[in-house]
Amino acid sequence: MWKTILVPHDFSAHANHAAALARDVAKRHGARLVLVHVAELPPGLDPDAMVASAPDAAPRPAREVVASGSVAHLDDLAARLRKEQLEVDAEVVVGSPVDEIIATARRVKADLIVMGTQGRTGVAHLLVGSVAERVVRSSPVPVLTLRALEPS
Repeated sequence: MWKTILVPHDFSAHANHAAALARDVAKRHGARLVLVHVAELPPGLDPDAMVASAPDAAPRPAREVVASGSVAHLDDLAARLRKEQLEVDAEVVVGSPVDEIIATARRVKADLIVMGTQGRTGVAHLLVGSVAERVVRSSPVPVLTLRALEPS
């Protein structure tokens, strides 16, 4: 029986599909959902570097600027799931997606990770790799990966 299900979300259709399945599993098992979005910094930018999001804005740490755009979107998704009488936590973290997903799974004591995958193959897979594949290899708990269905 799963008590805590981690759902990494990158705001793609694949992630929405995974969140819908996680919702169904959570309802069946009475589990809590933990949504996490990992915001990545541009290469070479220190998370503590002070940056301004607009010419007249006060400088803030880069990690705050990068994460701020994702918070409202993730909170909206969490609110919709809560309307279905689910216990849902949501957080935005900054860093490497694989490292942060695994760290979050450990921190929240997840029993299961449910995540979408884009299903890249060939050269795209070799160049970009698969976050889902690397999470599966590193995860301390079972990982359910889903590919969104192609429209027919």
